[in-house]
Amino acid sequence: MKNILLSAFFLIALLFTTSCSRSKIQTNYDTTPALIFNLKYGMTLDEVVSGLNIPPKDVYSVIENKTKVVVFKYKLKYQQVNIKNQNNADNLRGGPERYKNEKNLYVVFDATTNKLLYYVTESGRANAAKAIGISLKFRLKSVD
Repeated sequence: MKNILLSAFFLIALLFTTSCSRSKIQTNYDTTPALIFNLKYGMTLDEVVSGLNIPPKDVYSVIENKTKVVVFKYKLKYQQVNIKNQNNADNLRGGPERYKNEKNLYVVFDATTNKLLYYVTESGRANAAKAIGISLKFRLKSVD
């Protein structure tokens, strides 16, 4: 009985440790902004998948403008600094790569030619909405 409880404790500890581990890019799951910057107008879906090193996660078809939106996942790179060494400038450079904050990348293709038209990230969409709102305020004020 004691061995069963001890085994169960170690199993739970192992599961807890692996579930709380730091997130890294997993092969065939997430890409990085560095690879996103390599996308070019006119690429095929196969070229995009090859360039991002991941398969798509979702596809949407927009019948009105004859496009399809293919969704990929990406994570942002960050640097983890040991709290004890955060005031030492030498420890603020380098270190192991870490990734977090999974986001969506929307790649828009022409539905008839299957060529890339443009792409936008989840953050880009949010920032674009703010920028459009600000530009409209400036435009309306300049018309008055």
